[in-house]
Amino acid sequence: MKNPNSPSNEAKPQARKDRPREKAIDVLRRVEEGAFTDALLDEARSEFEPRDSAFITELVYGILRNRGRIDWALNQFSSQPIEKTDAWTRNILRLGAYQLLFLDKVPVSAALNTSTELAKYHGKKHGYVNGLLRNLDRNREAIRYPGPEDAVKRLAVLYSHPGWLVTRWVDRYGAEKTEALLAANNHPALLIIRTNTLKTGRERLKASLESEGAIIHETGYSPVGLQIVSSPGLKTLTSFQEGWFMVQDEAAQLVSMLLAPKPGETILDACAAPGGKATHLAELMGNQGAVVALDADAGRMEKIQQNIQRLGTTIVTPVKGDAARYREGLFDKVLVDAPCSGLGVLRRHPDGRWSKTMKTIRERLPLQRAILENCAGLLKPGGALVYSTCTTEPEENEDVVNAFLATHEGEFRIDDPRPYLPPAAARLVDEQGFFRSFPDEPVMDGFFGVRLVRK
Repeated sequence: MKNPNSPSNEAKPQARKDRPREKAIDVLRRVEEGAFTDALLDEARSEFEPRDSAFITELVYGILRNRGRIDWALNQFSSQPIEKTDAWTRNILRLGAYQLLFLDKVPVSAALNTSTELAKYHGKKHGYVNGLLRNLDRNREAIRYPGPEDAVKRLAVLYSHPGWLVTRWVDRYGAEKTEALLAANNHPALLIIRTNTLKTGRERLKASLESEGAIIHETGYSPVGLQIVSSPGLKTLTSFQEGWFMVQDEAAQLVSMLLAPKPGETILDACAAPGGKATHLAELMGNQGAVVALDADAGRMEKIQQNIQRLGTTIVTPVKGDAARYREGLFDKVLVDAPCSGLGVLRRHPDGRWSKTMKTIRERLPLQRAILENCAGLLKPGGALVYSTCTTEPEENEDVVNAFLATHEGEFRIDDPRPYLPPAAARLVDEQGFFRSFPDEPVMDGFFGVRLVRK
């Protein structure tokens, strides 16, 4: 038998590399450069078998959700801050540390050996990687985290959220509630679907899914929502192919209900891609009337069209256009799901923790204001407009709405949205009429919404 360390094997380094782990490192490295995690993982799914693809997803999302804590632990045993190393080495260290600290099912030897082996080909610092990870493994009980005397630093490190955001939430909600929110944010987002009421009902859809081996729970707020706990694969399900459902978080379903569209109305969905809310509006209208699904990104028009065809929402028309400048016609109702910082969906997109800053909030404000101003001008007298975002921050939410109302005094008013929501969701509306799923219901995405009526 050949010695696996003999020179003849050195000519075939590919045979000794762990491809799933190597792919995870490559994704993490590219995310640091600004790529989108979801797109890279979709690419990986086409390259790997389902088991390996699931492992890659676990590694990538797990590391992104725990990166701050991982880096803190590594830096206690490193001769230099790992942030100073090259991107390959830095992410190989994170990969190894995540497996050591968070994945009980991965043997220590596998975590150490595969990380060291990968470091021979990427970064060329395998001695440093091997030594640091072994030191971390031997001394994991000695890791010291920030204490209660610095609440923000402690929470930022333990729950791996940027300090600037933790500071804002502690100031707004207090340390105890912020800790609960951060802990919830570190759990994977639930997989929620919306029943297509044009084709079926929730009970019938639930029965169909269960007949194909899925485990299903009914949602507590949306009367058309279901949680898929497990399934053989969404796209293999008959009900998916027949257009019986759309993947959509419960909070996003409630936002469409705020608008309360009626059959026969003409409605504008001003920032529509990929079409989740536009198709939901059509379902709420019984597929009678017209929904213009407007979006500025021509590349996303195809995705809207695919969802229209699968769901059978024939009254939805995709239109390429800028919501801040679009002037075609008047509408009974308008939905403005404005571009935002996305800080309400960090559990779903954990890479956003490390790419977003205070500047991210500020730089979108002019566009949010311009879209709201323009779309309000497209509303018929007596019509309703819903302004919504998937962010938690007041500058993008209440402040935008209040500034708009101040410049249109007497022309628009905030309408109480509770009559249009399922009874269980009424508690998510405050005394001013603002809907928020964060922080009151952290198992949902963090959405904000307000219903404005033109007098």
